[in-house]
Amino acid sequence: MKAGYVPVLVGKGGGDGAAAATRFLVRVGLLNDPCMEALLELAADEMGYGQEGVLSIPCDADFFRRVVTAIRSASKANLICV
Repeated sequence: MKAGYVPVLVGKGGGDGAAAATRFLVRVGLLNDPCMEALLELAADEMGYGQEGVLSIPCDADFFRRVVTAIRSASKANLICV
């Protein structure tokens, strides 16, 4: 894994026919952005603060990409989809 990045699983999942989660490597500094903080709060509301393993964000992967693109255009942060 690249230094300065954290893996994030993005997707609703749940086994009800929803698409599988998409794995992203997100630059650590991006997590301080207010938009990203809102997504992290959504994750905490749905799954609690005691998540184990890879950080999961329960939103549509395309929406997540749009959020990151908006943040990048403002701050030049980096996203790598793997």
